Amino acid sequence: MPVILYSVNNRNKKFIACGMYAFSDDLAGAWQQLFACFSELLDASSKQAIELRFDSDQALLRDAGLFLGHTCGYPLMKHLKDQVIPFCVPVFEVPGTDGKMYSSRFIVAADSSIEALDECRGKVAAMNAADSNSGMNVLRYAIARFNPSGPFFSRVVQTGSHLHSLETVADGTTDVAAIDCVSYQLIQDHWPELVEKVRSIGFSVKTCGLPLVLPRPGIDDADLELLVEKMNQALADTPETIRNRLHLHGFEPVTLEDYQPIIELENFAIDSGYPRLI
Repeated sequence: MPVILYSVNNRNKKFIACGMYAFSDDLAGAWQQLFACFSELLDASSKQAIELRFDSDQALLRDAGLFLGHTCGYPLMKHLKDQVIPFCVPVFEVPGTDGKMYSSRFIVAADSSIEALDECRGKVAAMNAADSNSGMNVLRYAIARFNPSGPFFSRVVQTGSHLHSLETVADGTTDVAAIDCVSYQLIQDHWPELVEKVRSIGFSVKTCGLPLVLPRPGIDDADLELLVEKMNQALADTPETIRNRLHLHGFEPVTLEDYQPIIELENFAIDSGYPRLI
């Protein structure tokens, strides 16, 4: 039967921000079905107030209308932990994941002579965003381990998304990129001919996956354990074809402590004299 998971202020229309892995119509439709099942588990007043927004703008996570959102662990720890709190992480089954942990693929063009990341000195790198764990932070950490005495790449291009980063490597605009392994699999599912134009030269260190978060105001009223249970129940109620489309296996509880290793990667790079991906 429907349950109250945590208190909702109905003076503000509530929304779920779900833009991290919804970059095609098929994926957006799959998430829509999952959260439709989830909404059936809510009390009537909450159900009427919630809409789904396929947007990854961090401003949404600070909006008074946020019911729950999906974000990257790096901005969570750097900019958002005073506004939101993680409560669970989607568990995907794709190469590069291990339970709630995930990694990035280091990719080059299929016809590139590059065989390892240390051969990328002086090359052009692509990153989806400067505050991305999977596209910037883990790549910066990997390069910092080479103890570069100065800039490692000749240039770093910010593309705006993992899909666009992969496209720039495929067409030769850039030489190397770190692509979130979940995004890579979803891109391969939808645009296999594009992924054929690149190849992997390794995986990054693993960190905790992209969390679902709740707004801190009113969090004392939340039953986090029940909320995770209902996310898993919603997934079980979702058709198998939808679960397979998302490569989604379940949801596991997380806390801020699970994301502290992301900051430790950053601190290593800073201490190594490589504070910025360049």
